[in-house]
Amino acid sequence: MIRTPTMRRMTNTVTNTTNTEYDFYAAGPFFNPAEVTSMERLEATLESHGKKLFKPRFESDLAAIGAKACFEADVEGIRSAKAVIANLIDDDPGTMFEIGYAHGIGKPVYAYLDGLKDGGAVNIMISQSVDAIFTSAEDLARFLETGEHTDPVLKDF
Repeated sequence: MIRTPTMRRMTNTVTNTTNTEYDFYAAGPFFNPAEVTSMERLEATLESHGKKLFKPRFESDLAAIGAKACFEADVEGIRSAKAVIANLIDDDPGTMFEIGYAHGIGKPVYAYLDGLKDGGAVNIMISQSVDAIFTSAEDLARFLETGEHTDPVLKDF
């Protein structure tokens, strides 16, 4: 099924102290080669369509700045973005927080789960908090070009 997602209205005031606006905050794990490859594919798709990204894997270095500053930089990145796109390649708790935080402040949130098929499972706390789920880089590209994408039929859990 092809659909155009509706955008939630922003319900909370969000402050952007850096005065930099990003099109997307690219959330997702980057702790092993498969995750990095998946993030690179997601980011390349967005950037090839002219989107400006906040990439937490490059923007905030935990070892260099410490946990508190890293957390604050990432939260500011979410606040500075028009929307969040979350790579669901893994059940990364940081990504799940980023989805919940963005949803809580009224940001549009999108999920990217390359290879998701009809009948696939996505936890209802995620599936119900995102505006759309993209099942491939091509599906995401089609959305960026036309506003339409494949809407997978999910198994609730």
